[in-house]
Amino acid sequence: MKGSIFGSKRIKSYSVSLGKFWSGYSIHIIAWAAFITWESVIVGLMYGAFGKLGNYVVHYAVNISFFYFYTWLLEKATLSSRQSIWKVPLYASLGLIIYIGFVFQMDNLLIAYTKLITVDPGTTIKRLLTQFWRGTFFALFATGYFFLKRFISERAEKIRVERHRFQMLLEKERVDKELAQAKNAFLKAQINPHLLFNTLEIIHQRIKRYSPEDAQIMINLSEMMRFSAAVDQQDGLINLGEEIEQCENLIQIQHLNQGEIAVDLAYAPDVSEYRFIPLVVLTLLENMFKHGNLHSLDYRASLAIYAESDWLKIECINVPNRIKSTVGFGSGLKNIESRLAFAYPGDYQMNAGLDEDGNFKIEISVRKTVLKKQVRIVNTSIINNN
Repeated sequence: MKGSIFGSKRIKSYSVSLGKFWSGYSIHIIAWAAFITWESVIVGLMYGAFGKLGNYVVHYAVNISFFYFYTWLLEKATLSSRQSIWKVPLYASLGLIIYIGFVFQMDNLLIAYTKLITVDPGTTIKRLLTQFWRGTFFALFATGYFFLKRFISERAEKIRVERHRFQMLLEKERVDKELAQAKNAFLKAQINPHLLFNTLEIIHQRIKRYSPEDAQIMINLSEMMRFSAAVDQQDGLINLGEEIEQCENLIQIQHLNQGEIAVDLAYAPDVSEYRFIPLVVLTLLENMFKHGNLHSLDYRASLAIYAESDWLKIECINVPNRIKSTVGFGSGLKNIESRLAFAYPGDYQMNAGLDEDGNFKIEISVRKTVLKKQVRIVNTSIINNN
């Protein structure tokens, strides 16, 4: 039973291989069969006699092999366009010499040890001339085949390039269309900042009579929204000190909303002037409020920004909540790392995880050499006048 199964699988494998071989070489097989039949019949009718089957098999096997060998020589000779001028005639002559020498010696062996050649081959000069003509005949066929292959290959490559170019045009059209849709959606969703801030100011004036704390939250919120609106209009960088101010606003909003919170914000004065990608520090602080336990005065959360040696350091540490928030968990940190990798490739480090005390800790380091400082413009006219 097993033998029959293995046998059927083997037969199926052979049939698949044979099918692939036929699909790849069917044109060659048909063309050679037609040529051999045509030439054998014509020559036999012209001379009034046909040779032995073995003679046909041996000589046509050699001729067909020479055909493909000569094509391979031409392919090697034309690899370099500069060297093909001397390589093509050299390789062509070498191929003919090999063919003539091989067939001459093969006929000597067939005459001496077999009865495949029954006709007198003639003198040595006649045999060499006959083999030279025969070799040239198949060499010319091989040359035509070589140029046909090259033409088909170049045409296929041209079609592939055109198809690729067409696909790129389609992709560009799709991207342009999506970009236009995104811009349109952005314009539809955009609110006039002046109208929004004026509205917030009206709300602030109305609620401060009744709840000064809620009015203060409105002020802090308005400042943070002004900061976010200004970020979109800049060159993709902000002064780090501006974002630190918004961190203080966010801490104050959370303090007014939740009461006493154990959060410390510490930063060195010299880091305020560094130009940095926006919303990194704010996202870290927001992540701390979402996922940290900030009500234990014994384990205060901290966010520190300072310069150390050649690095700008941003570190935050907090006790994680026992109940994890599912609102954007982890997406903010992934977004930060993606933006750091885009803005400072190879010049940043970011590590996040629990330390030995069970606190969640995030460390970000960016080389100071890739950070720009705010350019301070000095009024030289005043200095000169004084």
